[in-house]
Amino acid sequence: MGAPEEATVESLRQEIYELRTKLAIARRALAEERELDHAILDGVDVGVITTQPDGTITFANRCALALLQIPEDVVGVTVQYLLGFERSPAELLGEDARLTLIHPLLTRNQSPLDLELSITRGDVHTGDGDSSVRVGFFLIFRDVGEERRKEAERSRFERLAAMGPMVAGFAHEIRNPVAALRSIAEELGEELAAAGVALPHARRMLLVLARIERLVRTSLRFGRPASAKLAAHRPWEIGAGAVASVYQRTKASGAQMRVEMDSELPDVLADDEQLTQALTILLENALDAVSTPEKVLLRVTRAAAPEGDHRGRKSTPPPRDTPPAAFTPVAVPPLTWVRFEVVDDGPGIPADLRSRIFDPFFTTKPQGTGLGLSIAQQIVSENGGRLDLSSARGGPTIFAISLRIIE
Repeated sequence: MGAPEEATVESLRQEIYELRTKLAIARRALAEERELDHAILDGVDVGVITTQPDGTITFANRCALALLQIPEDVVGVTVQYLLGFERSPAELLGEDARLTLIHPLLTRNQSPLDLELSITRGDVHTGDGDSSVRVGFFLIFRDVGEERRKEAERSRFERLAAMGPMVAGFAHEIRNPVAALRSIAEELGEELAAAGVALPHARRMLLVLARIERLVRTSLRFGRPASAKLAAHRPWEIGAGAVASVYQRTKASGAQMRVEMDSELPDVLADDEQLTQALTILLENALDAVSTPEKVLLRVTRAAAPEGDHRGRKSTPPPRDTPPAAFTPVAVPPLTWVRFEVVDDGPGIPADLRSRIFDPFFTTKPQGTGLGLSIAQQIVSENGGRLDLSSARGGPTIFAISLRIIE
């Protein structure tokens, strides 16, 4: 090989070396840029997932893993499988560049989510006219279930506030005619008895009037609720007061309901009479739902903030070098609440009735007024607490009142 050829070969080797060096530098820069992008996306408080054109996941940020309750890395899994789509992202989008939808989903732990989900097609322009290359999909999502629940709760309270004065006015107007009818029925009964006529009509009228009077009293209590007189009270004393209120009923059955109360719980800021009334309503309903008081439990414990209340929670992202498998999305919340639980082993509340169970005048009992749970919810709200329901067909059914402790 002559000198010119050797020089050419050496020149080519030098060019290849320089190209390899530039390629290595470019790859390192690309990796660093990708790492920076991922670090930025890990810091946002919405779920972010990127995929290849076929829907295979290339990245899921920490918020996505936390929201979906998935501790391990999901790179390589299809987003269709992960999010339970019936179609692939390409089929969902069609020819559109972006799509936003509400997507209900159950997590691995069977927690329901209502995801507000945005899917964007990732297109990269080639610089050759208007042509572009499809490189995958970009998904952003967050859970709006709690927002929807709060909006429904706010709407219900607005309806209750509007209905209250009307109900109170109607109850007030009907009270006097009912009292007059009671007087007439009593006189009729006395006159029939004096004449030696045995007819059940007067007694039946009095029973019907007693039911109407009970409805009037309950409606007035609902329409004109008393203001809460807040003070420090021992939780076990409130619970004991409610148990005493239903004692005669349980005693008559020859059995007692179960009670679990911690006498060392810290004080709560509440109106003890109102809270006792609310607990009594819940206990009465629970006793109505079971065949024996032994299937009802009153449990008073210290607890974390109820679901949806973030005043006692603090979200703490893990260190950046923590692998997804060790990721704990939310720090353990402090036990800053007291929870009064009324649990019954009755048949449970059907799913289609749970959204209406707190509505005024809604009842499944033949002799019920349909105002008990509305009044209980009103009382708990006035006392700065939360009343939650958990139930399923076959039980158990749990009504829980949560109140913040005095620290």
